[in-house]
Amino acid sequence: MRQPIHLPPERPMTKDRRTALLDAAIEQIAAKGVRGMRVGEVARSAGVSPALIYHHFGDRATLLQSALIHIGERADEYTGSNGANARARLIAMLSDEFQDDADIRANSTAWGELRDTAIFNESLRPTIKDLTQRWIDDIAELINLGAQDGSIAPNLDGQDLGAQLTALAEGLSSRWLADMITTDQARQHLAAAVEALVRDMPGEGPRPKS
Repeated sequence: MRQPIHLPPERPMTKDRRTALLDAAIEQIAAKGVRGMRVGEVARSAGVSPALIYHHFGDRATLLQSALIHIGERADEYTGSNGANARARLIAMLSDEFQDDADIRANSTAWGELRDTAIFNESLRPTIKDLTQRWIDDIAELINLGAQDGSIAPNLDGQDLGAQLTALAEGLSSRWLADMITTDQARQHLAAAVEALVRDMPGEGPRPKS
């Protein structure tokens, strides 16, 4: 079972209010970047006073880390894994990162902004690393399931493939958010990459079933 990400303790807060604060923080980060995010604007958007944010999150750094975790939680809600087999489920899970939806674009924009900020802000790195590893683990699990159901070549390293596919998804996301590629193109590139990476090499076993 996955271990939870540990943050400084927070005082009790209603779930709806806390979610509203984190949603507002993500919206501000997506619109103005980490440096442009203002606690006062986050509070105003959530309909609370700035003092309440500090009361529950302690400081701006903890708010940013909590927003990162919330980005992952929101992504879990819209990235499904439906499909006839594990390979199809893997393609669906990755493709769902790209949808013509304002909230999903904001989520992806905020993730990219916080990930890039971690280059200079070391306090964000452990949370970024943990969330990325969880994403890789989800892919590795599907790789292993695919080896069992015959849709993915056996003896592939799920962790290595997970690292490659998540890196590709993040790179495509940057181009997608900059309107360099369309949603359909991003999804097509990901599907093609999965098909190329999970097929067997010559002489190494049967080809994956459709």
